[in-house]
Amino acid sequence: MPALSVLPENAVVHAAALVHQYAHARDQALLLALLQYAPNEKSKANIARKIISSADSYKIDGDSRCLSQVADFFWRNVILPVRVTGGKTPEPRSRLSHSGLSSAEHVRSPGEAEAVNDLKGVIELALERDGHRCVISGKLDPESIANGPDVFPTPDCGLEVTRVAHIIPFSLRDCSGATSGHLPSIWSALECFGGVDLGPLMHGGINSLDNVITLSATVHRYFTELQVALEPLPDAPHTYAVRTWGKVAPRLGLPKTVKLSSASATPLPNPAYLALHCAVCRVLWASARAEELKDVLDDLEEVALLAADGSSANLINIAIYRSLAFSRTEV
Repeated sequence: MPALSVLPENAVVHAAALVHQYAHARDQALLLALLQYAPNEKSKANIARKIISSADSYKIDGDSRCLSQVADFFWRNVILPVRVTGGKTPEPRSRLSHSGLSSAEHVRSPGEAEAVNDLKGVIELALERDGHRCVISGKLDPESIANGPDVFPTPDCGLEVTRVAHIIPFSLRDCSGATSGHLPSIWSALECFGGVDLGPLMHGGINSLDNVITLSATVHRYFTELQVALEPLPDAPHTYAVRTWGKVAPRLGLPKTVKLSSASATPLPNPAYLALHCAVCRVLWASARAEELKDVLDDLEEVALLAADGSSANLINIAIYRSLAFSRTEV
């Protein structure tokens, strides 16, 4: 392995100055957002190193694409995959009656079928841990009172069907096959941007209880669309600021902070995974590309209906192509 380049003392500040000096106008907002919102010091150093190295190449070779390549690397391997695959968690048949999500019948490989079947136990444990409530809105899943007394007082926060969501998307699990060729780059980029080891989530680890969270159907939608996130608060274990973006999520009346607790001995959601998810949201909305991504995804819905293979890996590849084609029209 080649030795890592030595970073200047104020690497992030130096990298930001290089972005202002050398980056294409379209890429500046994204690169600066990556530097600002990377979730920890290690990840900020990772981003700064890539920018400084690319700027050095620009000075030597005069290749103006160097910093654009850094921006494209994180756009296609972090922002796009998390957004495209978010919310695509299949659910076991036992919860299909009210989940509205896909079932194990639609999987394409034995490994995928095994991962989906494992979800039944994970969902049950997560629901028990979270008290059958959305951990953000506090709304109680009405299914949890189905076998209760005939007269049941409505909870203060109300009732709404819940869904157990993956923080790092289920569809990014490590799998075999031709459509998974892009996944190693995605995991590498996520670790670089997150400054965290995501090895435990590989293979069957994607269903780890610290990578799932119970949300109401409404919050689930905006969480997976990168419009709602939980940002860890310093020196306050398992306490989070609720962050929202877009036109709708800020109007949902969600609390400003939440403290996660377990009604069982089950592990709570991993703060590092939630911090990474929140950072991806922040970068998207600070990048000036949120509306562009919405246009790409609107097109993708139509393409997915016609695709011979609607797997997540193929959808990611199509989204990358559409996004890069969009960017060329803006230059």
